Amino acid sequence: MRRVLRRLGHTNSDNVIELKGRIACEVSTADELLITELIFTGSLAELSAEQVVSLMSCLVALERNADSDDAKVATEEMRAPVETLQALAKRIGTVMLESKMPIDMEEYVKTFSVQLVDLVFEWCRGKRFVDLMLMTKQYEGSIIRMLHRLEELMRQLLSAAKTIGDAELEDKCARGGALLRRDIVFAASLYLDDVTTGAHGKRRGAASAQPDADTVAVPTAPGI
Repeated sequence: MRRVLRRLGHTNSDNVIELKGRIACEVSTADELLITELIFTGSLAELSAEQVVSLMSCLVALERNADSDDAKVATEEMRAPVETLQALAKRIGTVMLESKMPIDMEEYVKTFSVQLVDLVFEWCRGKRFVDLMLMTKQYEGSIIRMLHRLEELMRQLLSAAKTIGDAELEDKCARGGALLRRDIVFAASLYLDDVTTGAHGKRRGAASAQPDADTVAVPTAPGI
C-alpha cells in the first residue's frame, strides 16, 4: 500500500505525508483515494452543488445486487461526471495492480455504483421523499441511511476543502449538505428526544430514563 500512496502522491519517497495524504485523512466515510483524486484533478470544479452531492452518492452506495450492477444514469447532467469518476477509479485500480496489490479491477470499479445518482439528484432539486421511493426498489430505511451517510461525507469533503483553501468547493459542499438536510429524512426522532433528553438537555439512557419533575408529557396524537 505504501507504493500505491507514493505513486498517487500521498507520500514522498521518505514516506512523509504530502498534501494529498492530508486531504485523504479527512475522509473516513468513503474511498479516500478516489475522493482525493476527484479533488486534485479538478473534476469537481465545474460541477454544481447538486452534481457534487449526486456524484458522491456513488461512494456511499447501498449493497450491490444484479440491478445495481446494470444501473444506468438517466440524468444528462450526471453522465459526464460519472464517467470521470469511473475513469479515475480505473486509474487507481491500475496503480494498485502495478503495485502488486491483489485486486479485481472490474469489481473495484463496480463498487462505485451509480444506482442512486438520479435519485439523489432529484432529492437535491426538492423532490418529495414519497415520490423519490417510486424511483427505486430499495427500502425506505436503506435510502434514509444512505442519505445520512452522504451528508456525513459532504461534511468531510467540506473539511478537506478547508484544508487546501478551496473556497469554491467549500461553498459547494456547504450548499450540498443543506440540500440534503430536509424533510422527514433528517427530522429529529420524537422517541429519542423524549426518552434520552431531560428537561435541562442532559442525555440519559433509554432503559433508565425517568420523567423530570418539571416535565409534562404531551401526547402527539389523540389516544396516545
